[in-house]
Amino acid sequence: MHSIMIICPDNSPLKESEKWLSRYGFQVNISNTLEQANKYYELSEFHLLLIDQEAINHIEASSAELPSAPHRIILDAKPSLSIGINSMAQGAAYYLPLPTDSETLLKHVVNALEQNDHPDPASTQNQTPQVYFSNTAKEERLTLGTQGSGIIGQCPPMQSLFSDMRKIAGTDVTVLIRGESGTGKELVAKALHNLSQRHNHPIISVNCAAIPENLIESELFGHEKGAFTGANSSHDGLIYAADKGTLFLDEIGELPLEAQARLLRVLQEGEIRKVGATQSTKVDIRLITATHRNLTDMIQQGLFREDLYYRLYVMELLLPPLRDRGDDISMLAKILLEKACQKHSKPICNYTKTFDKAIRSHRWPGNVRELENAIERAVILSPPEKIEAANLKLASQQPPNNTTNHSPMSDADSKNLVGTTLDDYFKHFVLSHQHKMTETQLAHSLGISRKSLWERRQKLAIPKKVTAEK
Repeated sequence: MHSIMIICPDNSPLKESEKWLSRYGFQVNISNTLEQANKYYELSEFHLLLIDQEAINHIEASSAELPSAPHRIILDAKPSLSIGINSMAQGAAYYLPLPTDSETLLKHVVNALEQNDHPDPASTQNQTPQVYFSNTAKEERLTLGTQGSGIIGQCPPMQSLFSDMRKIAGTDVTVLIRGESGTGKELVAKALHNLSQRHNHPIISVNCAAIPENLIESELFGHEKGAFTGANSSHDGLIYAADKGTLFLDEIGELPLEAQARLLRVLQEGEIRKVGATQSTKVDIRLITATHRNLTDMIQQGLFREDLYYRLYVMELLLPPLRDRGDDISMLAKILLEKACQKHSKPICNYTKTFDKAIRSHRWPGNVRELENAIERAVILSPPEKIEAANLKLASQQPPNNTTNHSPMSDADSKNLVGTTLDDYFKHFVLSHQHKMTETQLAHSLGISRKSLWERRQKLAIPKKVTAEK
């Protein structure tokens, strides 16, 4: 049986690996510091050390020495090239980012133990640790859940999501991503692309709600010169731009029915025809779509094509809302706090218990996007080197018993609106008129663009209730 020593502070993500490494049959001990480990154990008797870089920083500050044996893996919550090269120059087998998912860490643990069991004298004499580190940047980028991958999380729902993503990333199947607004659907799409065989080709991201209805077909499929007024030259379109790569259509539920029919042909025939063209062009794309809406309800309302839905619904990925992600909330908040401080050229603020309590007590209806905005707001408003929870300025969440129904208010009711905010008026106007106006007409009446209307709907959580005419 192989014995492993884990050396990390109490708050380190590395500490969680003790349980699952034990379940795999390893004999695991854990210490909070290197001094403690040296005091109570003979480290040379362990087959492998797993060390949080924070513990190494501590001994460097006290001028102590890092043990030269046995094999060790260094894990760092703030990975950098210089530290990685230095770690391996001092004998580390691998240098990995924290947090690292269990599959990746287990793979490196097994590799390090195999090197220990079957050492290669030639490689020991002419060791080139840079080879190990040269893969670290790629591993960090492709290891789901780490900061380098762009999508962060360690909670069980996210680990289940990552497991599904790894299984389907190497295929070309169409993927439908569902989740609330602000959960990171585009990040999932980009991670799937980076893990796929198409990663050397472009990923084209399109927000279907952000393009005016009269332009969306031209933007997606392209147009010929003279196809319509203002078409002064030929345009290839975004689908053609994604050829050999990935096309990500966000808010697919906002795609007009005419464009849905054209998209269906792309999926069925693998070809596009520009607006005003007579010839079709072959394209090779992997399609990923996302929505926060219930597409089956939209099918019943005649707003979404059923045949297209079944073309899109080959694989489905569900993103959990932030409120259901447990300790991920604190982990994300710390990363976003550091990012906001750097963005606004402020010293990195300490993440306090009071600040964390305020973060964890909020329901986050806007999910990660709302969390990022709130933390940036707090960084801007707080004094230097200090973050104040009050500056998050989180909107109080009223219980739903005050909103017994969301039916449109009458004109008589609207005359009684006294002292309301612009947001209240906006919400009232949309709810009162959306049953008889299109999105374009609503936007025109409010003096804003269709994109702005869609963004305000997301911000104010205004349901899109369209009643089909009989």
